[in-house]
Amino acid sequence: MSNQAQYQAEPAETLLPLTIVVNGQPYAVEANAQEIFHEALEHILPPGLLSGHRIRISTPAGDEIFPDMFIGETVIHFNTHIIHVEARPLSQVTAEPGQRTWTNLGFDHLAITVADREDAKNFFSEVLGMTMVRDDRHQTVFTTGNVALFCFGTEKAPLSDGIPSRWHHLGFVVDNLDAAYHHLAYHAKLRRERVGEGSGSISSDFTLLERNERWSLYCHYRNGETRLMIQISEIKQEYRGFADPHHFTDKMYNYLSGRYGVRFEEDKRDQ
Repeated sequence: MSNQAQYQAEPAETLLPLTIVVNGQPYAVEANAQEIFHEALEHILPPGLLSGHRIRISTPAGDEIFPDMFIGETVIHFNTHIIHVEARPLSQVTAEPGQRTWTNLGFDHLAITVADREDAKNFFSEVLGMTMVRDDRHQTVFTTGNVALFCFGTEKAPLSDGIPSRWHHLGFVVDNLDAAYHHLAYHAKLRRERVGEGSGSISSDFTLLERNERWSLYCHYRNGETRLMIQISEIKQEYRGFADPHHFTDKMYNYLSGRYGVRFEEDKRDQ
């Protein structure tokens, strides 16, 4: 079954009973099968439990689960309703401020919210000639050269207000996320003392999320009445480098070859 067919056939909401085990403490919850884990953890766990932590999600058997994976098909694929969350305080897992420098290596992707995702798919693929590499309930991803474009719909989600024609977020890659975190936290504190929550402020829950090829941190930057979400990522060592000249365009953004985006097509059971 194609990604698009699955995307259209998904029911509005199917609740699944889950046990989320955070650092050994179990929480019995019900989660929407069509949500990704990042969405679910935002509202099914006690407020603030994950703020200021480095998050790793896994099954009881140790299989890695990434924040962009869908809950329903992941539960079916790994045959478990128990999800483990390792939440380690950033103070325990990051370098001290000033120990290491960091460099912003440039745009990794641009993400926008669109009112009509179906038409956006046709425009960016058919009119502009971009390659569509992911299309499901969560997002549609296009690539061209070394940059990806993420298109999100207008549903409200963690960190996004769902208003169309706005930047959803801007994604940057850095060489040292630990150092970037301390740098960002330092400037967020300075700006909070100077402008509070007004224009020029930086806000973040300072949570680091693990994905297949990267660790990511999010923040919001307010400029006048506009608020921009920024994603800062560090690529894992084993995913760096391009010995094969085709690796950059053929693999780096091919989400269909990774665990998220695959949609576990070998599983034919309904969610």
